[in-house]
Parts: sequence; C-alpha cells; structure tokens
Amino acid sequence: MALLVALFSNLSLAQQPATVDFAPHLNQIQQQRLSAPDGSAQLLAELARIDSFSARYQQQVFDEQQQLLQQGEGKLLLKKVARFRFEGIEPEPVLLVSDGENLWFYNELLEQVSIYDAKAQVGQTAFALLTTTDPALWQQYQVIAQQEVFIIHPLDSNNPVQQLVLAFNKNGLSEMTVIDINQQQSVFRFTGASLNPEIDDQQFVFRIPDGVDIDDQRQH
Repeated sequence: MALLVALFSNLSLAQQPATVDFAPHLNQIQQQRLSAPDGSAQLLAELARIDSFSARYQQQVFDEQQQLLQQGEGKLLLKKVARFRFEGIEPEPVLLVSDGENLWFYNELLEQVSIYDAKAQVGQTAFALLTTTDPALWQQYQVIAQQEVFIIHPLDSNNPVQQLVLAFNKNGLSEMTVIDINQQQSVFRFTGASLNPEIDDQQFVFRIPDGVDIDDQRQH
C-alpha cells in the first residue's frame, strides 16, 4: 500500500491499478488542463512565504462517488527544507515525521514504524511538496493557478498523488485537497494557523519506542 494512501485514508484498499483515470467529478478540470497557462511561478511565490507553518486540521475522506468514508483531525507542522510533522489524533493516532533525510510513519495501535528515504519520497508525499521551492522538482508537475488556489497534477501518471489542490490566505495554507491513485479524495481544512512561527527542530525527529516492529524501507 502506498505511503500516501496509508496516511490519508487509513483504509484497506484494493490493489492499485496500473493506470488510473481521474475521478469523474474532475473530468472538467482534466479538459481545462489542456489549455491552461503555467502557474508554477505564482505557486512558488506563495511557497516562498512559508519558512515554517503550524496549524490544526480537520480531514474528510471521500470515495470517487463523493461518499464520505472517514473523518479525522490532528496537527501539522512544516519547516523548510523538507521537514514536516503530521500528527493524526482522530480517528486513531498516527504520526508521519520527516527531518529531510529520513521519513518515519508510526502507527501506534499496530506498534509499527516504517522508515523511508525522505528525499526519495518528497515528490510522492503531499506535505513534503509544501516545504520545497526547488524548480527541478516542480517541473515534474503541471500547475494551474486560479488566484490563491492552485491545481497541481504530476506528469507521472503513477504518482500516488494524482491531484493536489492548495488554497492560501494571509496565514499561509488554508485548505488542501488530495486525490490519490485509488481516486479517493482527502480534504484538509486548517485552523489556528500560524505563519513562520519558531519551531524546534526536534519536532522533526522521531525516536523509535522500545518494542515496536521496524520496517526499514531505506536503501543501504
């Protein structure tokens, strides 16, 4: 199961298909993509404002028929470059932490931690994308700008993130919507946001508890 699917839905899903069409409700957006101007410069300007970010979030997960599957809430911390801490509180505790080198996914209930190469995952994890303005990375995406809303598609059709929609306001990020490769839609709405707060770097380091199973996916 893709890391992003495990993070955003926490649901048991069927095996991923080799190729995927966008969800039916996105057909109009697909057509608009063919002639839309490039919005990368505007997006990078918005991301450049964010050196760090903290907020609480509320999450809703929908299937391709827009039926609500799950709701959740938690906390998010971001800090350049490539550091983030996504802490799910409801419906169950989960933690995704990156220090820019290593990425840890900890499921407290299963007593299991998976470890990934953060640099290899940066283009496949939505929160990691928010912490970089690397033009070489963003060249792998098509960006459509609609004022303070950006619709982002990977050029690689096998990317776990099939569509990412970001909405910004004066406090940084206000909303994020993710369509994954299984055509599930996760909507995150951010409240209590703080733009460029001081965040201790230790927030982006995960110390593995004693007795948990370790699944190390890094290449050595």
